[in-house]
Amino acid sequence: MPPKIPGSPLPATLPARQYGLGVALFLEAAERFSFYGMLSILLIYLLDIRGLPAPQANLFVGSFNALALVSTLLGSRLGEALLGPTRTVLYGCLIQFTALVLLGLSTTWPMLFLPATATIAVTNGLTRTNMAMLVLRHATKERSADGLATLYTFAVNLGAMFSFLLVPWIGKRYGYAIAFGICATGLFLGAITALLNRHSLGGEPQGGTTTNRAGERPDAGQAVPRAMGEIGLVALFYWIILNFPAGGHWIFWIVTSAIPVFWTVLWHNATVTERPGIILCLILVAEAMFYGIFDEQTTSTFVLYALHNLNRQFSLGGITLFQLDAPQIVAINAGLTMLIGPAFVALYRFLDKKFGTVALSTKYACGSLFIVIGFLILYMNTAGPASGLRAPWGMFGAYAAISVAGLIMNGLGLSVIMTYLAPRVRNMSVAVYYISTGVAMYGGSVLANTMGIRHLHTTASVRDSLSIFHTFFQGFTLLAAAGAVMIILLLPVLRILEKRTRPIPTHQDRYKENETAPN
Repeated sequence: MPPKIPGSPLPATLPARQYGLGVALFLEAAERFSFYGMLSILLIYLLDIRGLPAPQANLFVGSFNALALVSTLLGSRLGEALLGPTRTVLYGCLIQFTALVLLGLSTTWPMLFLPATATIAVTNGLTRTNMAMLVLRHATKERSADGLATLYTFAVNLGAMFSFLLVPWIGKRYGYAIAFGICATGLFLGAITALLNRHSLGGEPQGGTTTNRAGERPDAGQAVPRAMGEIGLVALFYWIILNFPAGGHWIFWIVTSAIPVFWTVLWHNATVTERPGIILCLILVAEAMFYGIFDEQTTSTFVLYALHNLNRQFSLGGITLFQLDAPQIVAINAGLTMLIGPAFVALYRFLDKKFGTVALSTKYACGSLFIVIGFLILYMNTAGPASGLRAPWGMFGAYAAISVAGLIMNGLGLSVIMTYLAPRVRNMSVAVYYISTGVAMYGGSVLANTMGIRHLHTTASVRDSLSIFHTFFQGFTLLAAAGAVMIILLLPVLRILEKRTRPIPTHQDRYKENETAPN
């Protein structure tokens, strides 16, 4: 008899594992639908309803994105030490559902807006880190971490694509309250499905998965109140920060300083054989942070560009194929990522069979080149006479290039951790990875304001705004090119480290080896 999945009556057979993976991916798609649906209209909501100027609204969105990723540290702690991944995800979905309802009510009672957005930023950390672990725990010799990371990215962008298309359309025609309510409804349906099938996700011991110094797990009756207390304190802290988004730069520097401390402690506690993998992981995470600077622009600066200077009617041969509102333009990124994702899974399998496993460092270098291509397209799109709206196909091409870069650099960030770090530090490392990308995204919003967005005003003419965006895309193209050159120059160093690093097997790998070993 094969062993049972912990906390589940089902044996750990391949169909049971596949069913659990399907439930996890469905919940991730539903949760991302709600989160990105809210995010898709947040910038426009701040401009139209809250009356914020474009630079301040851009900085608020950057602060929110950064806090949403910093909160993965809390999610990692709750998932590892108090509640376990499955219960942390389900509690996070319940709290996020409540916050989305309050966000819808904030259109009538504005005082609810900041507490609701702060709470959503917190719950993103509860769900994101632990959902990634629920998906990646299915890694085996037959199902690589690369492939699972790509499937995870597919689920994320499946939810994001539908939310970016649907929620702004509803918000424009039926009001923001209904739009936020749709986000809450989508999350509710996903959470109910997961709750009814929670055993297939994999259970954890009551009170978490780790023990205290006495070798005891926290009591289940104490774990939930402690977790709720920590969530409440962090939400209060986020509320204070979002009240003063310009003060977010202090958080930026504090968190930035804490990241090296984590890697230093990790290095100090590692064995000699683990240290080359830590160096390799650190460099690749830094490269993923580089991507985060540019990824931040896809939901903020790109939307502002579409709002001011883009003809959003997609036409061929004089025939209009479809039209998108400015917030909906981000759906191109999510949709292309979702469509390209399965092709990347097939490509990785083909390359692995034909040439052997392609090094993650090589994939990252390729991804950096697509960042350059994406911003170069928009730089060229904004060149020429500063009159009239620009054709939307340039934006489509830029999003296509950024989508490929995201699949390579962002989608494989989790694979880096699963491949090169020991199992005992993976959960916390996933949180630090998300925190690192959150810091990069906040830095991207500050950099965008510095490189021209601060001069953008609601009443700016088409000529003036186009000049601002042309200068902006020129600067970001040069920055992307400089980063790509640096990443390519680092390849020889990474190749040496890869030869000295032995990929660390997952728990499922060991299970598979034991399963096939002779008695």
